[in-house]
Amino acid sequence: MIPTPKLTWPPSATPVKPPTALAGLTARELEVLRLLATGLTDAQIAEQLVLSLHTIHAHLRTIYSKLGVTSRSAATRYAFEHQLV
Repeated sequence: MIPTPKLTWPPSATPVKPPTALAGLTARELEVLRLLATGLTDAQIAEQLVLSLHTIHAHLRTIYSKLGVTSRSAATRYAFEHQLV
């Protein structure tokens, strides 16, 4: 049996913010950051997200820039401090 979602009427007047407002990261960047913080390598992140290694490296450069960090460990610390993992 497939559950049906409950719809409320009228719809909420306040817009729902996607959970990507943190440091201006996109949903994909948050996903990459979470996987990085769990200890996965770049290659493992790429495999899990079905992306190229080049794309993961591009995401990591952007993440580091947005967070103002320069290392994997600093990005991991940020993820833990902001309860992303």
